Amino acid sequence: MSKGVLLFAFNSDTVDYMAMAVATAKRANQYLNLPVTVVTDESTDMSNYDYKFDQVLRQTADKTNYTIEDNVWINKGRFNAYNLTPYDETLLIDTDYLINSDTLLKPFELYDDFMCHNRTSYLMIPDHSQEQMSDHSFPTLWATVIYFKKTSRTKSIFECMQMVQENYMHYQQLYNMTVPSFRNDFALTIAVRIVHGQTEDVSVYIPWNLVHVGKNTQVYRESDTKYTILYDNWKYGKIKKEYMIVEGTDFHMMNKKNFMELI
Repeated sequence: MSKGVLLFAFNSDTVDYMAMAVATAKRANQYLNLPVTVVTDESTDMSNYDYKFDQVLRQTADKTNYTIEDNVWINKGRFNAYNLTPYDETLLIDTDYLINSDTLLKPFELYDDFMCHNRTSYLMIPDHSQEQMSDHSFPTLWATVIYFKKTSRTKSIFECMQMVQENYMHYQQLYNMTVPSFRNDFALTIAVRIVHGQTEDVSVYIPWNLVHVGKNTQVYRESDTKYTILYDNWKYGKIKKEYMIVEGTDFHMMNKKNFMELI
């Protein structure tokens, strides 16, 4: 059975997501030894990038999401991953996920046909609470890393994600979401519950926490897999500089500018 990584990368006016995808793909090759396919739009000139993907798939970019921090968030259409992937077993990864180990190979060793993260940890903020879609809703599932095989259950999950995206205003009102922008995390959370009859199926959970590095945290590279994490911690009305060193740890970087500095 074929195995590989699938990335979605649609450039915006302020962020070169394809450059991020190239960096992520190179690390997937290096640490996971897996081929990488990228989904992008026709306007992306691949000759500008020094990397050859396994495949480059073209899809029209859906730019109807809300503008965040003066930047259009082009994150819709992720539900197409099921039909687009050329692999029997796929790791669907966000382009701002920094691979520093072979940890993501573990889902391939498990029987389950669909897995995602249900719990997170923030570097430098160990007591950070787990996110929920709203105050009176379900804990968020994370679309940052999704492992899937092509099965009827997995197909149903991605089809439900499409249904949620196409009817997102309805689900915003139904679950009393306060975030105006479409989020794949929320679409995934709702879809997984629908497919499992509004019950919790723990088999879909990746059995370790997704590690986040927040927007207000700065990352400095010490070596290829070793980083210094700097965080401004407010204590007693004052800012206290705190740092930690991590090595061989995969993490999701929310600060796109900082991610670009590292690549």
